[in-house]
Amino acid sequence: MLIEERVLAIRPETSRDWTDVELLACVVAYRDLQREEQGGARVNKTEKRNSVLRNALSSRSAGAYEFRMANISAVLKELGLPTLGGYLPRGNVGAKVSAKIISMINLVWQRQNVPELPTTDHQELQTRVLSARQKLKDNPAALPPINLLSGTRTQSTTTRFLRDPNVIAWVLQVAAGVCEVCAEPAPFVRDDGEPYLEVHHVRPLAEGGPDSADNAIAVCPTCHRRLHYGYDKEALRGGTLEKIARLKNYPKVGEKFL
Repeated sequence: MLIEERVLAIRPETSRDWTDVELLACVVAYRDLQREEQGGARVNKTEKRNSVLRNALSSRSAGAYEFRMANISAVLKELGLPTLGGYLPRGNVGAKVSAKIISMINLVWQRQNVPELPTTDHQELQTRVLSARQKLKDNPAALPPINLLSGTRTQSTTTRFLRDPNVIAWVLQVAAGVCEVCAEPAPFVRDDGEPYLEVHHVRPLAEGGPDSADNAIAVCPTCHRRLHYGYDKEALRGGTLEKIARLKNYPKVGEKFL
């Protein structure tokens, strides 16, 4: 039985919050339409919408369906994936719903083993980190990712660094919610349910350090600021390098490697 058929066979409860079944029905419908469009077939969005509304979304309006399809476009765009014509990306999805849509996209698009692409855009980076972290939960023994493009400068109105979401996700996974400098638990939980830690480059990217797992640690906001601005930042950096075995002491640009 197809994924869509399994989903549509279940009648959702009527509630204000969207159920997983309702969300998955929209994601599957989106993918079906996208495959038709990419294959050059005639795409009938109205027919697909009415089919979903008769079944998994029987308690929802056509407008609610269209809104969710636009949300899916927004998430796909942030993941760097093609979107379906006619459904312009609409953000403000909400952290919990966005996390569910990301997980469902990875399932339906069969991209659980596909690494996320580096990006300079902050919102895209956050979405791709979340996607990479979800994949790591299914494969916690994954080796540190290697990326040769991230950590390089790109030019726009300002200079930004290309960041690898897979590196960020792996470092956060290893830290398991505990600051790697002070060993204290994350100060709070994010709205997507993950403990809040920040990823710090032991040798800053601006000084020539790579965006790699052997140059990155997960830290609480206080330790992060201390590593950047504390009077003892060099001593703290040195102690961190000694404490965490995976780290390498990358030199500043022009310095000899230690």
